[in-house]
Amino acid sequence: MSMTIKVEFSEHFKKVAGADIEKIADKALQRTIVEGESICQREAPYRYGGLRRSIGTSHPGIAHVCLTSGVKYWRVLQYGSAPHVITGDPLAWEDEDGVHFARKVNHPGTKANPFVTRTAKRIVGDNLIQMNINDVLVQEGIIR
Repeated sequence: MSMTIKVEFSEHFKKVAGADIEKIADKALQRTIVEGESICQREAPYRYGGLRRSIGTSHPGIAHVCLTSGVKYWRVLQYGSAPHVITGDPLAWEDEDGVHFARKVNHPGTKANPFVTRTAKRIVGDNLIQMNINDVLVQEGIIR
């Protein structure tokens, strides 16, 4: 899973601020992505605790920040799946009727649960990026 956030400052702002704006933006972006990670963990389906625990961040620099997951099935949860056949030797699952075994099952498909999309909408809708940039500018003494 990957979400890219791009922050741009005008040349005028860079001159007026008189500070290392990339450093300030990077700091604000780091805060935002940590908050985004937390939101995504809360938005992820509860039934899949492994998914929640696998959600983290990768922050190689100002140009690229990623929300990451260590499990591959996040895509199926995010986007859903069509009905399909699963084969294996043997397949096993447990439900309210007990433990079952089979070599082939007809999976009914999975309804989409767009938890990553909800995370992105909350980051944008709650103005997290702008609030964090503002907080860092106040911290750096650039604005009050």
